[in-house]
Amino acid sequence: MIKNSSSSFIGKTLGFVYDVPGELKNFSFIQFPDDATNEWENKSTLDSMVQTWQSLGFEVILFPLDHTFFKQWEKYSTSCDLIHSVVEGFGSLAREAWIPSLCELSGIAYIGSSPFAHSLCMSKAHLKNICERLNIPTAPYHLIQSEQDFLNIDTNFFNSRIFLKPNAEGSGMGVDASISICDSYVQAHQFVNQFLQKYPEGILVEKYLQGDEYTSAIIGTPPQFLPIAQIEVCDGVYGAANKGKDAMNEKVTFPKLNEKIKKIMVEGTQKLFATIPLHDFVRMDWKCDEQGEVYFLEANTLAGLSYNYSVLPLMAKEVGIDYKELFKILSESALTRAQARNLWYGKSRLHQL
Repeated sequence: MIKNSSSSFIGKTLGFVYDVPGELKNFSFIQFPDDATNEWENKSTLDSMVQTWQSLGFEVILFPLDHTFFKQWEKYSTSCDLIHSVVEGFGSLAREAWIPSLCELSGIAYIGSSPFAHSLCMSKAHLKNICERLNIPTAPYHLIQSEQDFLNIDTNFFNSRIFLKPNAEGSGMGVDASISICDSYVQAHQFVNQFLQKYPEGILVEKYLQGDEYTSAIIGTPPQFLPIAQIEVCDGVYGAANKGKDAMNEKVTFPKLNEKIKKIMVEGTQKLFATIPLHDFVRMDWKCDEQGEVYFLEANTLAGLSYNYSVLPLMAKEVGIDYKELFKILSESALTRAQARNLWYGKSRLHQL
């Protein structure tokens, strides 16, 4: 247990759950890909998050996701007023929902969206389908989960450039300027087959958008819309090469936006936030085509909160919300749901109230 310093949350305890930095161990029947841990936070970021929670007055209990986790959870979880999970895990559409699900079963309030929302937003294709129903523009796409899925696509779809990316990964995993942009059916077929071996949860094949890239965000309760940021990278493709965990390689600016595309992004973000629904914080990615029309890409329900390399804290800073205040907003927002219905079962049965 890590003791707190004086501030507004004195007397409250926060459990911090995280992937332990380092490579995953392979076995004869388990062979992790080389980018399996790309979404995990590094030690420097984990330490800064813990220090920020301490500075707000919380006592912090650490729950590293390793062989000690379940014993630690059994011993200390009932002492926690709030859980903050940055667990990304691996290989499951529900991986960002693992800890929120455990929190609900344990009757403990947690920062972030529901297990359902995390899992839904993990699938870019399913979220794009919802966008279509809400009239939020998104580029034409196909979800490929087998070679036959690819063969079923009308070849006319490949008359213009297309873009390939994993359907259920983040941090630019599987996205690279050298292989993600395809100019022909044959090239796309070759790369899709390679991708499916590494990312069996599916590959998204969508029309390539070559215009400016933006990100929008909402934080807190009541929801507060942050300034929209433009993201620029040297090779034009916002992938793993420019999303490292050691430094911020992308250029983040806050330009004056065309009112039409600003309206689409603001209203689209708000619609998705309310419809799914989402809680506490989310960051959504958008991209323009060559005519300047903007399209939704994906929603990040576990958006990075690193002081060193994440975009969302910069968006908050643009309106005067510093790093400590951002964490205060997130915790206050989550604590408004401390007695919410989704926690009743766990509180009643497991806590024996």
